[in-house]
Amino acid sequence: MQTETQSKSPAEVVREKLAQYLGPFTARNAVQMVAKQTAGLDVDRITRAQIPAVLEALGPTLRTLLGRATAEKVADEIRKELAL
Repeated sequence: MQTETQSKSPAEVVREKLAQYLGPFTARNAVQMVAKQTAGLDVDRITRAQIPAVLEALGPTLRTLLGRATAEKVADEIRKELAL
């Protein structure tokens, strides 16, 4: 039996978590842009193994928009949900 997180793509998990802080439009665009830049892939083709690089690339923007503590909290929540 799959859990809800297992049925979502890694990109969906990241988008949904970021949307809680940035709104759905900004979260979707940020993850899509970073996926292209870090992996050269369409966002929905990003694998769990590539999520740490995506989070690293999102880091400066998240720290600017949310502050260091909240940005780290969000990244930790994503890692935990994806069991990274």
